[in-house]
Amino acid sequence: MLDLRRLRYFVTVADELHFGRAAERLHIAQPPLTRQISALETGLGIRLFERSTRAVTLTPEGMQFLDHARRVLEAAASAQTSAQRLANGTAGRLAIGYTSSIPMSRVFSEIVRAFGRAAPEVELSFCEVASVDHYRQIAAGVIDIAFGWAAPQAAPPEIAQRIVASEPLVAAVPCASQHAACDAIDFAALAGEAFITYPPGQGSALNAALNRLCAKTGLAPRLGPTATQVATLVALVAAERGVAIVPASVAALQMPGVRYVPLAGEAPLEQTLLWRATDASRCALRFVEFAHDAVDKNAQQAHST
Repeated sequence: MLDLRRLRYFVTVADELHFGRAAERLHIAQPPLTRQISALETGLGIRLFERSTRAVTLTPEGMQFLDHARRVLEAAASAQTSAQRLANGTAGRLAIGYTSSIPMSRVFSEIVRAFGRAAPEVELSFCEVASVDHYRQIAAGVIDIAFGWAAPQAAPPEIAQRIVASEPLVAAVPCASQHAACDAIDFAALAGEAFITYPPGQGSALNAALNRLCAKTGLAPRLGPTATQVATLVALVAAERGVAIVPASVAALQMPGVRYVPLAGEAPLEQTLLWRATDASRCALRFVEFAHDAVDKNAQQAHST
């Protein structure tokens, strides 16, 4: 196996064509350098240099081998740089899962943008994942990070989480509805409306929020159609199939026929970031650091205002 140190010695001597000057560049004595070059020639079975009392020149074999040696050293340097970037989380791959309503939130874009600027060599992939599958897919390594809404049940011990934002809840109502003219409404005012929800198997935090609101007000909800994506929920509201309870950021979906009305006096919905607690990659941990920074920055701005 080739010794990278001997290759570096050989390339330096080939550049200088002088053992003394090469030794000075390498910060070693000349006799050890001469021995290392001789050992390299013995190992390769070829003479690399012609030596005389007046000059050192490359043999034809040495000239051809020099190109190979340079490429090997460049590849080794590149591999070392790549390893360092992997170690500090600025290179690699990161799979990010999210529930369908998350991309409308400001903090999602802020964190992804900040991380992308700081670590442009990290390959990011994004996939929509139902909230009920977040824990399982992170634990299995299918995704590294998940953005979602806080679930009613506690995260398992192998999953770490951080609240990164909170959003008010709003009612998406048809423009033809009597509620559309309100600046804000009490949830109890929606009694008798059909609620458009996610399917029960989705395990959506929005369904849990609806159930919580119903339990608080004693309202027995009349369930309307279901949909797996928030854009479809809003489209069904526009089609006058019912109303939907969604985070305020969903108002970015300005669909004709829909108005978003704040719910008065209701607790906000918490947005969470999930990752593996014990064996997360350096990329994932670096991403989490940027999420922490974004949360702290937003908290400072909110406090100053």
